[in-house]
Amino acid sequence: MIREVIVRHIGFPVAEKLKGWPVSKYLRELERSQWLSPEEITKLQNEKLAEITRYAYDTVPFYKRLFNDRGMKPSDVQTIDDLPRLPILTKEDMRKNLDDLVSSDYKKSELVEASSSGSTGEPFQYYISEDEKARKWAGLYMLWNWAGFKMGDRHINFVAGPHRAFKSSRPLLWLESKLSGMRTISALELYEGNADEFLKEFARFKPKMIRGYASSLYYLAQSVKRHVIPLTAKAVCTTGETLFEFQRELIESVFKSKVYDGYGGEGMVIAGQCGCSSGYHIDAADVILEIVDSSGRRCPPGVQGQVVLTDLNRHSMPFIRYNVQDVATFSDAICSCGRGFPMLSSIAGRLTDIGVTPSGKSIVVHFFTGMFMKMAPHVNGFQVVQEQPGLFVLNIVPGIEFETVRQEILDKTCAYVGSDVDVQIQVVDHIPATTAGKRRLFISKCGIPAARSQADIKE
Repeated sequence: MIREVIVRHIGFPVAEKLKGWPVSKYLRELERSQWLSPEEITKLQNEKLAEITRYAYDTVPFYKRLFNDRGMKPSDVQTIDDLPRLPILTKEDMRKNLDDLVSSDYKKSELVEASSSGSTGEPFQYYISEDEKARKWAGLYMLWNWAGFKMGDRHINFVAGPHRAFKSSRPLLWLESKLSGMRTISALELYEGNADEFLKEFARFKPKMIRGYASSLYYLAQSVKRHVIPLTAKAVCTTGETLFEFQRELIESVFKSKVYDGYGGEGMVIAGQCGCSSGYHIDAADVILEIVDSSGRRCPPGVQGQVVLTDLNRHSMPFIRYNVQDVATFSDAICSCGRGFPMLSSIAGRLTDIGVTPSGKSIVVHFFTGMFMKMAPHVNGFQVVQEQPGLFVLNIVPGIEFETVRQEILDKTCAYVGSDVDVQIQVVDHIPATTAGKRRLFISKCGIPAARSQADIKE
């Protein structure tokens, strides 16, 4: 208790000054804005949109060219309803124009060079300022606060590369870990041979919160269950990839706590669960989130589409109408928590989590999670890979008497994907984690292309 108080009132303020990160200031802003009415939040978004649009035009060569090529002025984009006048940008657009996307107000040498985890197989490089990183931390703390986390609480970070403030200084890094109450283990390091040792260490640590990738925490929960080691927490926060219902159920059962799923990408905290409903509150004080169909037209609530983001506070490298290549659905529900932030009813995952057969049928991972969940303990793990439109390979970690269900798996999968697709089963020892520490259940190497609007990017 004493350490937690010291961290909140002394340690964290000192760290903010050392880093020049006004996290507390931005967190207070978010804590106020989340309780605004929907109308007040829309007004705030429109004000920020008008400002970031003007700023991008004045200081970013790419956006100045984009507006001029269309005979547009920043004043043409003043509200959310004006955004469709601008084209939707893809990762490829951003890659090709990386140098021209950095504001002239910033020197690249002064910015942090970051990248996405590469869930699609292509890590995406971008730049972010220290002040913008502070805003991201504030967003993270807001989501963690929803889960009951308080600054200084003991917590386990089970990811490939944890969020750290003092990466360049080993003494400060050590001090940060001690003061913050954070224990970190790479999601790449836990395997069956060392699981017992790691789990006992975790249990001794007595964390209040466990945070990590959904697939990694599911793997951790499986290990806890097999080794019968009591490891509980007041909250579990998942991030970084799609959380499936079967994963949530096991994680909550094993750790005896509620799971709070968060959603972010490219340096943006996008949405998270408050615990009062299954939906996700969009961090509308920081981003404008659109959902569009494959032609770039906006989808109404209840209709699934692709996520397009505008970061309202990113000045060093503005993101305006950026297709993050995720699939989600708007909700028009009002959460019982009372927050005014708009909501998503579901986040279906990456575009690469959806396959398309030669006949045009969409293939989703949820069919496979449902099928294999009913086949435990015959199947200990799986991964579906669409190698080409007409070929699906099922990588399966066999369990007890796997051969008794092999043909059933083939029959059910063939019936689902269709007669124009070849299905193969490949027995493997384990499902490897990606370099980011994630264990992907579905990979399409030829899936749905990123949506573009009618106003395409001119080369």
